[in-house]
Amino acid sequence: MILHVEQPDSAYRHGQFADYVLLGSDGQPLAVVEAKRTFRDELVGKRQAADYASAIKARFGINPFVFLTNGKEIQFWDLDRYPPRKIGGFYTRDDLERLRHQQRHAQPLQDVAINPGIAGRDYQNEAIRRVTEGIDAAKRRFLLVMATGTGKTRTTIALVDTLLRARRVQRVLFLADRRELVRQAMSEFKSYLPNESLARIENGETSGARIQFSTYPSMMRVYDRLSVGYYDLIIADESHRSIYQRYKAIFDHFDAIQLGLTATPTDYIDHNTFELFDCGDGAPTYYYSYEQAIEDGNLVNYRVLDAQTHFQLKGIQGDALPEPLQQMARDQGVELDELNFEGSDIEKGVVNQGTNDAMVREFMDKSRKDIRGLPHKAIIFAVSHAHAKRFYESFNRLYPELQRQGMAEIIDSHMERADATLDDFKYRSMPRVAISVDMLDTGIDVPPIRNLVFAKPVFSKVKFWQMIGRGTRPYTDRTTGEVKQDFLIIDHWKNFAWFKLKPDGEVDHPSEPLPVRLFRLRLEKWHLLHAQRENTQPVVDELQAMLAALPRQSIDVRPHWDELDALLQQWPAPSQAVQEHLSKTIAPLLRLAPLCGLDELQFRIWCERLGVAWLKSDRGEQAKVKARILEAIASLADNIPAVQRVQEQRAWVRSAGFWQHLDLARLATLQGTFAPLMRYRIALPGTTVEIDLPDTITERSWIIYGPTGEGAFAASYREQVEALVRRLADQLPELARLKKGEILSEGELERVSQTLNQADLFVTEDTLRKAFEAPAASLADFLRHILCQDAHLPNREERVNAAFDAFIAQHGYLRANQLNFLRAVKAAVMRHGRITRAALSEPPLSRVGRVEAIFPAQDIQELVDFANRLDTEAA
Repeated sequence: MILHVEQPDSAYRHGQFADYVLLGSDGQPLAVVEAKRTFRDELVGKRQAADYASAIKARFGINPFVFLTNGKEIQFWDLDRYPPRKIGGFYTRDDLERLRHQQRHAQPLQDVAINPGIAGRDYQNEAIRRVTEGIDAAKRRFLLVMATGTGKTRTTIALVDTLLRARRVQRVLFLADRRELVRQAMSEFKSYLPNESLARIENGETSGARIQFSTYPSMMRVYDRLSVGYYDLIIADESHRSIYQRYKAIFDHFDAIQLGLTATPTDYIDHNTFELFDCGDGAPTYYYSYEQAIEDGNLVNYRVLDAQTHFQLKGIQGDALPEPLQQMARDQGVELDELNFEGSDIEKGVVNQGTNDAMVREFMDKSRKDIRGLPHKAIIFAVSHAHAKRFYESFNRLYPELQRQGMAEIIDSHMERADATLDDFKYRSMPRVAISVDMLDTGIDVPPIRNLVFAKPVFSKVKFWQMIGRGTRPYTDRTTGEVKQDFLIIDHWKNFAWFKLKPDGEVDHPSEPLPVRLFRLRLEKWHLLHAQRENTQPVVDELQAMLAALPRQSIDVRPHWDELDALLQQWPAPSQAVQEHLSKTIAPLLRLAPLCGLDELQFRIWCERLGVAWLKSDRGEQAKVKARILEAIASLADNIPAVQRVQEQRAWVRSAGFWQHLDLARLATLQGTFAPLMRYRIALPGTTVEIDLPDTITERSWIIYGPTGEGAFAASYREQVEALVRRLADQLPELARLKKGEILSEGELERVSQTLNQADLFVTEDTLRKAFEAPAASLADFLRHILCQDAHLPNREERVNAAFDAFIAQHGYLRANQLNFLRAVKAAVMRHGRITRAALSEPPLSRVGRVEAIFPAQDIQELVDFANRLDTEAA
């Protein structure tokens, strides 16, 4: 192709020949190749190639791509977007035409709003904007460091969505180091980008899908069959030095924008990793730390219990063992001179099942537990599959009654259908304990986890933080309403000391499992009945029945066999000493008993509390428990035959006559009739912590209501309104439907409103907004809050967070530094309420940056107005 280059002062002002011009499928020039001899630098022809490109643009209106090569090195030059860069080979025509399409049709990334339905949190938006602004500034490598549980994957999906919609990328590769992580990431992409074509690369097969997923080993099998320009964006999950050392060929081969993701704190990231992503100053593209996430309420903290066994600390030396242990070793066929091991050799050079037994007992004793006394969800990180199997055998041997329920299971790559067992661990009550080797160390999202056991030494800082991340997700138990405040790590190998960390130690979490509480209440009733010369045999029978249900083979029950046999044969005479002994020594064993369901247990406890209060003539306690019992009985499903058969008894209990002449016989009938039916309750009641602490009034809110200006304190008015609405729920069909979760029409809500707006409370939407301090809630919101267990009126902090998220979503064009400033403004509103224009230029906000340099003048005023309007609405 002859190119006429306009260079008046040059000797080369006549037509020139480019070395090579690559043509597209339409016959138009796509790229210029400027080739030099191998002994010359490939960059020496840069100006010459630029002149050729200018001539092509003048003739065809197209700015071609440029390749500079000397036969050994190749540099690729996208003149419109990037400086020249080294690449591993030539682009194919399809690659170049795809890039040409992006050149012609790409939108400025600052004009493309982030989808808040994918990533709506402020820090996620800031992370995305840091990358998109970098891409607009011609950067090609980025590193996001975000603590596990803060939504790295969703942030990545929203970024990919933004780049796809802006037509800046068209083909994406997501890499992870394990199949489970690839499967999980692909599932999340499919959920949030259902219209995009997705494919998984495995078994040496490639794909043409827009978004592709692969493990590093799978990609190593196919990468050399793909062109260097095949991908526009490569996302590397858990990017750290070891990945790049092992799989560097992948990243050297493809000429794509690279995004690294990691949860490892910046202090632990290798310097070379920063260099790999052009973070020469040691600062990642964006960093959202674990500490910041805890402060923001997006993650929970951990506490650590150091727990080393005797043999871990002292090792196992045959001649130093006590004589009984020496004899045990001989009986097992082991010579004493063979036993010469340090503590660190356990599960390596020597296997001692007793050490695993000790760890299992420590876990069962110290782990965080639910109200039944069972451990909350837990992961035990084992050394090997054989080690995991020995843990499993310890659970089987020490706690067979719990293992019959499937409490502990091995979940690792050696087990068939491990994915199905993992799903059970995630979504079902059992198993509670996952014993794992590597498979659950990273990328597994199970928010209910409250226990981690480090039963192996960890030397990789990356893996260490990944393992901690399994417990950091916030969680609220739907059954009990219990909020996860933190989680426990039992460290058997001093891993935290190895990494020079000094975490908060474990503190006592005294809790009383429901079976234990039931037993203690019956002990108290037994003592009161004896003091009042009443018949104690029925309660003794109940206590003995509970003891008979204890699993005799349990490691915790075995030491008490003789005492249990004596108690079952002859119950002792009551005394204060006997009651205290049974309460402190025997009652805790009841957490191991396979008793009835949670609802039935709770109802029996209420009945026993009522009986104790009746015996003590405690009318206040009787009134509290009576209300709970009546609410539970009222919530039984009417369409269940077993419930229908006790309709007469149900009506009798709900009448005033039943309670006017209460006695022990009626209490026994109440418990015996309705406790087994509690599994048919439609909804579970909310839990309330009852304490009695001295307090003083610091603020009162007065509500004015009714045509004559009646008034009441807000708390009192709320209680009266809630009681009224619950009573009306049994009378108004509209409220009954709303309680079942149905949506009411405007007409139905109006009828409810008219019923409520009558003497004595004159309930209106406005008075409810004042009483509940929820200025944006509707009448339907308040009614659902009162009647429905899962309904929730957001508090001030939640309203402020939601408003800022909505503001960011409405202003999807905000830059990263603007999003960072907004986060600081949100914190100021949380702490101080209203802010002034001057406050934006004063500490602490001025430490984030000069507001005038970050926002245009009109946006500053909009921000002040929004923040103050928000403070008024959220007050």
